[in-house]
Amino acid sequence: MNRTSAGALGGSDARGDAARPVRPVRILFHINDFGRGGTETALLAWINALDRRCFVPAVSVAYPTDDLDFWRGHSLPPDVKVHVLARSRWSHVLHQAQRYRKLGKFEKLVHKLSTHAAIRPLVARRFLQLASRHDIVCDFDLSLRHIAGRAGVPWIGVSHYSFAARLGNKSVGHRTRRIRQFERYAAVAVLTPDMLREARGLFRGTGARAEELPNVIQIDSIRRRAEEPVPKPDSPFIVSVARLDEGQKDHRTLLRAYAKARERLPGIGQLLLIGEGPDRASLEALARELGVHDAVRFLGFCSNPFPYIRAAEMLVLSSRYEGFGMVLGEAMALGTPVISADCPTGPRDLLEGGEAGLLVKPGDADGMCEAMIRLSVDGQLRDTVRRRAQDKVRTFSPSSANARMLALAQRFCPGIFEASGRSSAAIAG
Repeated sequence: MNRTSAGALGGSDARGDAARPVRPVRILFHINDFGRGGTETALLAWINALDRRCFVPAVSVAYPTDDLDFWRGHSLPPDVKVHVLARSRWSHVLHQAQRYRKLGKFEKLVHKLSTHAAIRPLVARRFLQLASRHDIVCDFDLSLRHIAGRAGVPWIGVSHYSFAARLGNKSVGHRTRRIRQFERYAAVAVLTPDMLREARGLFRGTGARAEELPNVIQIDSIRRRAEEPVPKPDSPFIVSVARLDEGQKDHRTLLRAYAKARERLPGIGQLLLIGEGPDRASLEALARELGVHDAVRFLGFCSNPFPYIRAAEMLVLSSRYEGFGMVLGEAMALGTPVISADCPTGPRDLLEGGEAGLLVKPGDADGMCEAMIRLSVDGQLRDTVRRRAQDKVRTFSPSSANARMLALAQRFCPGIFEASGRSSAAIAG
């Protein structure tokens, strides 16, 4: 990818009127560790999309992981420095073990004590030294909220999920402590208008500030990657791309809906589940119990799901809650009709209230079944939602994202920008 032109500003979908920086803004993204989930996908999209004439991105991680090595080989651009803070084996070995297996009681105790007494202070000290050499910190998973606001630079924290889902069942004291931590950020970025409404209600009367900063959808890159050959079924199929984690993704409702739809419409095709997670075995057992195990394929994690998404009849997301719903936007960019649970907070905004894709009540297997059948048999409906989805997804393009990030940078780091206030569109000239 051409790093200069990948996120070039200007064009009809650019947002805001940010000035041109005198030099590229040094922005440091942080994430606790790299896995293979939606937060990592969103972070990588930002890093790849930022215009290198305006930004110099770097990444810090608290802990090294095998997945970090994987992403370095697949999606992390070579010009981006990656700083690992807990580098020594003693400081990350128990964290690594916790990611792959449950720790014993003694290991848990050692892990907790060492994290609070030694590792967290070490990570904080190293991070603050690193942050002082940058212009903006973007705490991409809010994992550094206990030290946010330090190092003499503005901090932006990013919340990827509904505040209602995160804090709704917590005590008043817990919510108060968390808001005090949010007050340390120059802004807490949220991904959708619905999340922004939630945040403003939660922050009312406090010093915490919320800003809408949607994820980036790299439309051209997604379409190129969708052309790569993969072993797809010859017959029609439905796809779902999500971690196999029933606490959030609710594949059980999807499997029940699919079983009902297959009984009513035998030609609806196979169901491909792309993703890995702790509930795979129980979901495979449910597919056998429902009598659809021969038609449901568990493909596991896939670094490039886009060829499957593009070839699918539809993509279905059955989550109990979301933040942005990145996979919905990716499917929309590929022209694949989508069905989503109408969960907090992203799908309704992304799908234009049901105009750019179908929405069903969370946990409603009958409603999801009906939506699957409608999309399967109604060609006019498919064409309508596909057309509206294409219009919507363009608002999340790299050019729009760069303009939004420049506007935030100009607000919090005005000294880096030209006094003339030339439009950000001029940068692309």
